[in-house]
Amino acid sequence: MSSESGLPGCPRDIVVVCPTEYGGQLEHAADLALALDASPDVAAVSLVSRPGAREYLGWAAEHPVRVVETVPPRRTRVPRSAPGRALRAGLQVLDLVREHLAVRAVAARASHDAVLALDSTKYPLPAVLRARRAQRTAVFVHNAQPHFDLGSAGLRERVLLWLDRACARRADRVVTHGREQAEIIRGYTTRPVTAVDLPVSSRLDPGAPAAPAAAATGPYALCIGEVRANKGIELAVVAAGEAGVPLLVRGKAESPELAAELAALARRHPSVDVVDRFLSRDEFAGYVKDAAVIVLPYTHFDAHSGVLAKAVGAGTPVVASDLASLRAQAGDYAGFRAADVHDAAAFGAALRDAFDDAVRTRGAPPSAPGGATPGADVHADWGPSVAAVLGTERA
Repeated sequence: MSSESGLPGCPRDIVVVCPTEYGGQLEHAADLALALDASPDVAAVSLVSRPGAREYLGWAAEHPVRVVETVPPRRTRVPRSAPGRALRAGLQVLDLVREHLAVRAVAARASHDAVLALDSTKYPLPAVLRARRAQRTAVFVHNAQPHFDLGSAGLRERVLLWLDRACARRADRVVTHGREQAEIIRGYTTRPVTAVDLPVSSRLDPGAPAAPAAAATGPYALCIGEVRANKGIELAVVAAGEAGVPLLVRGKAESPELAAELAALARRHPSVDVVDRFLSRDEFAGYVKDAAVIVLPYTHFDAHSGVLAKAVGAGTPVVASDLASLRAQAGDYAGFRAADVHDAAAFGAALRDAFDDAVRTRGAPPSAPGGATPGADVHADWGPSVAAVLGTERA
């Protein structure tokens, strides 16, 4: 990597850290790395992740962003016995130590004034990641509020929350999506917090054809991504089923119980099809590209939605629950409709109207992504994120 001395005007190195080797988080980290690589203020960029990240992204060894797969592989086997679970917890702590050392090793090869852009809040002592005194850390807090209920949170959830907030309290600067999240974070850290919009453009595989949506025999509404309790997928299944809207649910459920609940609901509503598994990046892109309507039935959500960003980027209509965070993220996007997800008739009617409108206008020439002006830099929406990482954003 570069060995720039850090004099004013000299480009510096960036180390983007993403311990997730697949999915939306890695895609955000990779797009951030590409945006930073395009900046004249950056000399070289490395992306640190787990084994499998390069293959998921489809990047060759000579790619301008160097992918370093030195984060220890995740431990997926969960022992049933109490001693086994205790041992696994101890090994996970050891893995976190190894992970810190792996990131620090990459930082040691970066310029002395490099910035470590952390796309995860799992590092309670971010200063340990720095190999040189002048290096800085910038952490992205994607979810200022946890997805789980704090009142009924178990020990594991509370430990994860402590890790998240410890990272935000100790990083040199914090970046988040949306002003609401920024205010939440300022409530528990004194570090500088910058709010940016979640970009809708992407430099990943520009112009590459998306994979066709398998098992789709006609126009469909779509719920896609990891299925968690706060996403309200079961409410969308009922609303779509009662309205007779064909709905595909694609994504891995966070628990076997939730997967079983959705499967049972789908059996009662013939217009709904549920597939409980992880999707490849091509499959994900194919479903989003071909969907008539994207459905976001969150019951509670204070962050910015990656799926909403992809829908806006693709110009796909969206029906979402009537939450302030989603309305703020959608802004003036003409394809956005909101309804009360707890009122099955109202949400189903909004979905029915949006679906019928989308089918009627299917095949019309698409507008510029996200409402961008034709001919403008379609990746300009990454500028604020780059400035926030570099610490050059204007107040």
